[in-house]
Amino acid sequence: MNNIQHIFFDLDHTLWDFETNSREALNELYVHYDLLSKLAVEPKIFTQRYELHNAHYWKLYRENQISKPRLRVARFEAVLRDFRYEDKLLAKELARTYLQICPVKTQLFDGAKEVLQQLRSKYEIHIITNGFEEVQWLKIRSSGIDHFFRHVITSEMAKAKKPNPRIFQLAMKLSGANLENSLMIGDNREVDIKGAEDFGWRAIHFDPLEQSEHGMSVKSLRELPNILL
Repeated sequence: MNNIQHIFFDLDHTLWDFETNSREALNELYVHYDLLSKLAVEPKIFTQRYELHNAHYWKLYRENQISKPRLRVARFEAVLRDFRYEDKLLAKELARTYLQICPVKTQLFDGAKEVLQQLRSKYEIHIITNGFEEVQWLKIRSSGIDHFFRHVITSEMAKAKKPNPRIFQLAMKLSGANLENSLMIGDNREVDIKGAEDFGWRAIHFDPLEQSEHGMSVKSLRELPNILL
């Protein structure tokens, strides 16, 4: 990794443990809104259906087919419909409360703080995320990692979502990086890795499930210092 000076991390699913934090929040919603009596399903089933719909609506959002407000509510409307419970007001309440409690959850992937501390001794570290501006900052600050990053570039700031090259272009402009000294680290093969490589950066795939065919991948953040230091 000669010549690398700037490391750009993805946030969700790479540093911030989205699945763990989201599932904790969904369990709280399930109890608070007494969804067992309304939907007659166990919390695990509720969470599984939410995750399925959330992935679908995020794909539509990345492709600019739906708006941010619509994404936030539609995923809960879809879950309620799965269990034949049509209640748009409840869906709005679930969406509102989820966005209050999920971003302040603090679970990070193993070694995240230690690795960031090590890497910042040699590199300028930044974040590039497709998440919503205000939500991502809540996650970063609540989990105590905000001081590690020189710049946080969101898709709302760039008016473009990974893998659109405009977001990588903005990241270089703000950071002063160039194609030769930039490295992307993220979990999504298409959005983070291919997006960065197509733009001309190098990339490391964070792949805790070891499903990657990418030439440079790690299953744990703790492997990064061995590669980069």
